[in-house]
Amino acid sequence: MEPLRIVQYITPSQIGGAEIHVTALADRLRARGHEVTVVCPRGRPLVAELVARGMPVLTPRTFGKLDPVMLVRLIRWLRRNRAQVIHTHLSTASLLGSTAARIAGIPAVATVHGLNTRTCFNWAHAIIAVSNAVKQHLAAQGMPADRITVVHNGVDLRTMSRADESASVKQRWGLPRGAPVLITVGRLTREKGHRDLLGALSRLAQDSRWREVRLLVVGAGALASALKRETRQLGLGERVIFVGFQRDILPFLQAADIFVLPSIQEGLSLSALEAMALGRPVVACRVGGTPEVVVDGQTGLLVSPGRPEELAGALERLLADPEQARAMGAAGRRRVREAFDFEQMVTKIEEVYRSLIARHAPPA
Repeated sequence: MEPLRIVQYITPSQIGGAEIHVTALADRLRARGHEVTVVCPRGRPLVAELVARGMPVLTPRTFGKLDPVMLVRLIRWLRRNRAQVIHTHLSTASLLGSTAARIAGIPAVATVHGLNTRTCFNWAHAIIAVSNAVKQHLAAQGMPADRITVVHNGVDLRTMSRADESASVKQRWGLPRGAPVLITVGRLTREKGHRDLLGALSRLAQDSRWREVRLLVVGAGALASALKRETRQLGLGERVIFVGFQRDILPFLQAADIFVLPSIQEGLSLSALEAMALGRPVVACRVGGTPEVVVDGQTGLLVSPGRPEELAGALERLLADPEQARAMGAAGRRRVREAFDFEQMVTKIEEVYRSLIARHAPPA
């Protein structure tokens, strides 16, 4: 098939799941022979990551969602470089990118990574939802269902087969030898449910069997100081280790026994998929796209959101039965291989591009 001229446009404040997704997607599309340029505002942390990978990057200044200067520049750039499709991620990029695409006369695809309102995605010709839950959320707001294609996030299993680096993580962060290790990965924001996880760990700590349990908190965000303060108030100072943002989370996942996703709102967690790909069982809240990833009782355990006591009970169940935890981890690895393969994800996205380009091609 003919290679395509593709623009990926994202306006991130930090590097998280959507940003990692865009970087991996752009890399793979280039490897398949496509011409890919990433548009990312100047000064954002993702720019350095893209440049380090040798990715062609356009770095304009962007001043919010209603930036007419950025809009005009993007229209001119799309026309001058004869882009065939623009693929946007996150709300600001989706509003500006879709509007620019319509004026420039090319199709726009918007990936919706979470349970967003539809407003900024209305101008996209097609929507990619990362889960059925995201599609249902948009459709409930009146977004036509036939504009929405579900493409689950995928994991490149080749990148998960590196040598085990867990020993260096345990040494650096002072994890006691033989101590069970929990891990959670995500922005330190309200919707990620870290307070519920701290409450669950506080309940576990009251049982002498679990006093050696440690929790690795990977991520940064606005609630960092408040969560650290609450950790001290709960007497969990030694048990909770805040490691901050980590670009490479694989060694941390390798060091953990159980992955915990306490989110009270979630589109579809890439980190949970990566943990499953490594054979780690997942304890998560039954919200958003999470039940599409974690099969309750088979690849992990699902609990009600905002219920620390349920979360503590599920963690205790796996901690008390390592054999069951290992079996769930193995089932999770198989599930990722069968249902969340990265190459399949890229192929489905390519199909969306080609279908849109064919529909928008001028008559012969």
